[in-house]
Amino acid sequence: MLPVVRIQAVVTDLDGTVVRADFSISAATLEALDQVRAAGIAFVIATARTPQGLEHFQSLAQRTTLSVCCSGAIGWSSHDKARTWMHEMGAPEIRRVVELSVAAGAGVASFDGALWRMTDEYYRLSPTQPHGPTRMVVASSELAETPCCTMAVRHRDGDLDRIATLVASGSDSAALSHVGRSTVLDVTAEGVDKGTGTLRALETLGLAPEAAISFGDMPNDLAMFRVTGRSYSIGSADATVMGAASEVLPSVEDDGFARKIADFAAGGWIIEDADPTAVRHRQM
Repeated sequence: MLPVVRIQAVVTDLDGTVVRADFSISAATLEALDQVRAAGIAFVIATARTPQGLEHFQSLAQRTTLSVCCSGAIGWSSHDKARTWMHEMGAPEIRRVVELSVAAGAGVASFDGALWRMTDEYYRLSPTQPHGPTRMVVASSELAETPCCTMAVRHRDGDLDRIATLVASGSDSAALSHVGRSTVLDVTAEGVDKGTGTLRALETLGLAPEAAISFGDMPNDLAMFRVTGRSYSIGSADATVMGAASEVLPSVEDDGFARKIADFAAGGWIIEDADPTAVRHRQM
């Protein structure tokens, strides 16, 4: 007989999953999250955004129990407006990412928990700042020597796969994930990703990973999918994500997340085929 587990946590990506392309959040999504809270279920956001970028979406932030920001590098409590953890990248990793990015003609940036530092090229490729922390343009040599918890790479030709391969080829390679529909290469310390961040958040809350469900739309959500009992691809943006998910749902524009939450609420918040082996992936 398949195990039957009551959902204890809902974990979701932001952009493309519950936040629409115009940065709006539907009334149906907010209603779904209110159903989650009313049922006593934890709501965890797992995003590549910084805590400041998350807080821009107050209607979501105020409903969270705990958040995983910067692709697992930072744990964030919106209630306390405080970090619960932060993983810094190693100095050799930082220098390597900067050197490889500059050599490839790419722009590179780093975030230290409060400030984004970036090269001229990164700023040129990302001139707008709709929300998030303060940004500062610095020389690549300064960037290479400044501690940080996450980095981002942009290339004028979108040539990020080659740079990702070069970064990952080193013995001190960092965890890599494409975000923004492959317009940005997100880099965190080795062993730090949305999966490890999700596990740490659930452990902090005293919740079982196999009793959590996750929602996402991009490859950097795959690590999160691997550590939760069930996973859901929002829309059909990426074939790899769709193939890894327990189920493919309608897009964020069609309220795929909200509709699935409504189904769970109507069914008593039960996962009938949760994977009890998910806990074996726990990596802290």
